[in-house]
Amino acid sequence: MNVIVIGAGTSGLAAAHALRGKGAEVTVLEAKSTPGGRIFGIHKQGYTLDLGAQFFFKFYDTTFQLCRELGLGDDIVSFPFRVGIWKNGRMNPATADIDPKVLWKQRMDLLRFRLFSSKGLLQVARLLPFLLKRHRDLHFTDFQNALDLDRESLAELARRSFGDEVLEYLFQPIASCLTLGEPEEISAAYGLSLLWYALHELFTLKKGIGALTDRLYRESRDAIRLSTPARRVVIEGGAVRGVETGQGFMEADAVICTTTATSALRLIPDLPSVLRSPLEKARYSSCCHVMFGLSRRLLPDDWFAVVLPRLSGSAMAAFTDDSAKSPAYVPPGAGLIHCFTFGKHAVELNQSPDGQVVSRLQDEIRKYLPAMPKEPLFSEICRWDEAVCLAAPGMLTAINRMKKQNYRDVKGLFLAGEYMYMPSVEAALRSGIDAAEAALRS
Repeated sequence: MNVIVIGAGTSGLAAAHALRGKGAEVTVLEAKSTPGGRIFGIHKQGYTLDLGAQFFFKFYDTTFQLCRELGLGDDIVSFPFRVGIWKNGRMNPATADIDPKVLWKQRMDLLRFRLFSSKGLLQVARLLPFLLKRHRDLHFTDFQNALDLDRESLAELARRSFGDEVLEYLFQPIASCLTLGEPEEISAAYGLSLLWYALHELFTLKKGIGALTDRLYRESRDAIRLSTPARRVVIEGGAVRGVETGQGFMEADAVICTTTATSALRLIPDLPSVLRSPLEKARYSSCCHVMFGLSRRLLPDDWFAVVLPRLSGSAMAAFTDDSAKSPAYVPPGAGLIHCFTFGKHAVELNQSPDGQVVSRLQDEIRKYLPAMPKEPLFSEICRWDEAVCLAAPGMLTAINRMKKQNYRDVKGLFLAGEYMYMPSVEAALRSGIDAAEAALRS
């Protein structure tokens, strides 16, 4: 069986891994000169930089299984999601964890916590039983029972059922930190799932999560053509014929398109409307992601991040110190600040010169950490025009219907990408494997 996989990002590499494991003949076409997509990392001056996705959640079964298959099982490490949340010139320390043992250890922080007013605490009190009642429905790859929450945005749910303080100091920070979008842009189903996942441990790989895609790439390197963009998927008579590239036409028994939904729409102009319409519902956030290597940590030793609610007016949703993830990320005692811009700020900064971007974010950090040095050891900028799929209201329902009713309407064509489930690293990997298995069955 001859299969062409378009894209050597997370989904494409997972699809190639699954196909080659079953003996299929695979060619992977990647437009960029580097593989990995949005799980990509580099090493610089002894520091490990995760340029895209930053961590794994506890419930990433497919991700962890794949890590173990690739010999990375011993490299999986957890780290605490301990943050300071900024409000009215004050940091409110918190640990995002519902484990009673963790909460007991952080009991003094809970007593000093001043993020919510008395009215806000009542709003949180209304949210908690709702979240506990629905938590089994809040699953990134098994979300059938959460589709009733896909009809409205996370912001609409907050205003209707809880209140403005839950919206601005809980839902908005979670939405913006984890999707780089706004709670008005994502469905309540996706937003509540993000919240539930964030209330558990975070995980990474000792030398950066890019180690996963590095290992997948090395395994399939002979089948991957970098700097080879696909131009068009050719469909005739309701079936795939192959792919047009700058080097000519490539015939295939099956094509797995693992690009973003927006790129898939451009590459497959003959896609039937029943397949095209759900993909058109996918929207993506932007991010100008800036990293600073420091000779020492600026945050308290057990903190991972500073969260900046949008009411603070910051261009950043948050900034983190990745030395908290694993000692292997940085030299001893060093710090590694990651700044995540979001919304209109990210769009603006993605169009700005590097020097202006670095200067602005250094100044922003000093508002919260005055010890931020004027001359860090290095800076690195990664610009993402399409950072995270936002799962707008109705997208999950439309994708779910498409997968059940119309996914096989074009013989030999298979779609994969984070948008095929609740957007996440887990969704990207799972969808690539799903597509490979479906192609093999066909």
